Amino acid sequence: MIVMSKQHSVLLKEDKCEGCTNCVKNCPTKAIRVHQGKATIKEELCIDCAECIRTCAYHAKYTETDSLQDIKKYSYPVALVPPSFYGQFKRGIKPVEVVAGLYQIGFKEVHDVALAAEAISYKTMEFLERNDGFYISSSCPVVVRLIEKLYPELLDYLIPFKSPVELTAQRVREEFIKARKADKKKKQADADELGIFFITPCPAKLTTVTNPLGMEESFLDGAIAVDRVYQEILTKIKDIKEDEDKLKGYNPPYLGIGWGQSGGEAEILKKGRIKDILSVSGIHNVKALLEEISRDNISGIKYFELVACDQGCVGGVLNVNNPFQAKYNIQRLIQEQNRLVEQDFSLYDYNLTTRFEADEVGRLDDNLEKAMEKLNQLKKEIEILPGLDCAACGAPDCETLAEDIVNGMAKRTDCIFVLRKQVGDLADRMSQLAHALPPVMKDTVKKNNANESGRAESSRNKQEDNKEDMKGK
Repeated sequence: MIVMSKQHSVLLKEDKCEGCTNCVKNCPTKAIRVHQGKATIKEELCIDCAECIRTCAYHAKYTETDSLQDIKKYSYPVALVPPSFYGQFKRGIKPVEVVAGLYQIGFKEVHDVALAAEAISYKTMEFLERNDGFYISSSCPVVVRLIEKLYPELLDYLIPFKSPVELTAQRVREEFIKARKADKKKKQADADELGIFFITPCPAKLTTVTNPLGMEESFLDGAIAVDRVYQEILTKIKDIKEDEDKLKGYNPPYLGIGWGQSGGEAEILKKGRIKDILSVSGIHNVKALLEEISRDNISGIKYFELVACDQGCVGGVLNVNNPFQAKYNIQRLIQEQNRLVEQDFSLYDYNLTTRFEADEVGRLDDNLEKAMEKLNQLKKEIEILPGLDCAACGAPDCETLAEDIVNGMAKRTDCIFVLRKQVGDLADRMSQLAHALPPVMKDTVKKNNANESGRAESSRNKQEDNKEDMKGK
């Protein structure tokens, strides 16, 4: 059985789940529970970070993206290439050959998201110079969702710009519609022919297609996993002949390609006047840092480049290459060109259409009075539980189990230590009962004991009388 979701792209195959709790212990938002030997995902807590996919040895968690067959639904499919994609190919395969390969497998146009990455780096540089205080990159959707759910107090510190992929998709769509309108032979409705697909290294970017951040609607039509596209290109790479018309003057945005690795965004900003930048990758590292930022324990940093995947987007679970190798490949490419591609940065519409909003989770109850009652109960449950956070109960820690108990989603005896104590107490009581007699039997025993005592006393008296008679004789 496959559990599907409209809100998320991380999916669950219940029949493959062995209830090992590895995913429970590694989920950064405590979104997973294991009950009766099977995992469940709480959608309101999931941020599509794919940590459960990484840690599940039984492949019970996975993601289902669009396929290359889906591009055939559109007469004019367009591919958006992420910076990390070029790091998947071994040394000697140039970006221009990769782009040519995408044309060969059916795309009508191919656009580098790295160009928009360079543009947004420039825009971010301007923004940071105009505004005091610190700010956090909003390009990684996992980081944004993590802040929305667990650190809403930091929402105002997120850079209020669209992600590079949405910037690219919007510009492609607008230029396509403009060209169609200019062509009198074409009808405006022909804009529906356009299908914009992102080649995604992670599930989180797939989620933004149907559940965008800071926008009411995404400019993307779909997302195809890197591993589905990579093999197609690799099989054709030897036969690829660069299309001179389509690729004439193609200039790879090497600095933007650097965004595919952790620290790539920071490298561009440091070429300007922004120096106090901290780059952190890996969801657990990011969460630990956000905790410190929230407590005001970090100082002297102007900009935080935070990405959920270890080593950056090259560490996405939908990639094919080792992230360290991919990072090395990107670093080799960056050496070929150490400047931004000349482009008109004003052609992009950077601003979000809606604000990043807090996604309140963890409420015990919407009713304040009931919430207070549950809070008191929660404190009592926490005191009863052992505080070992072993996850054997199917919840990530004792506090979460206590919350589940209060909300009627779990029982106290789900904790094996509480259960063992109760079983031990029950065994002691049974042992005591085994040596005890019912009241009726107790009365009978008393009577029997009294009769026996009377008979013994009578016998002693007779013996004494006999002795006295003997003495008299």
